[in-house]
Amino acid sequence: MPTVMIVYGFRFFFYSREEERMHIHVEFQGSVAKVWLDTFEIGENYGLKQYQLNEIQKITRKYEKVFKKAWISHFG
Repeated sequence: MPTVMIVYGFRFFFYSREEERMHIHVEFQGSVAKVWLDTFEIGENYGLKQYQLNEIQKITRKYEKVFKKAWISHFG
């Protein structure tokens, strides 16, 4: 599970050998969500509050190029 970056305590990472659609997982204090990198929509949420999901979406938009580059580097 390579970590791409940590921003404001949110850990952005990938699970290896997962589905092909470009996305990133985010962990914060034991809760986890998935964000699609093409639409920035929340794909899954396990325990994060709406204001945290809003912040995650802002961060994902801000670092979109970094996350996509890391995806391509990791998954090929």
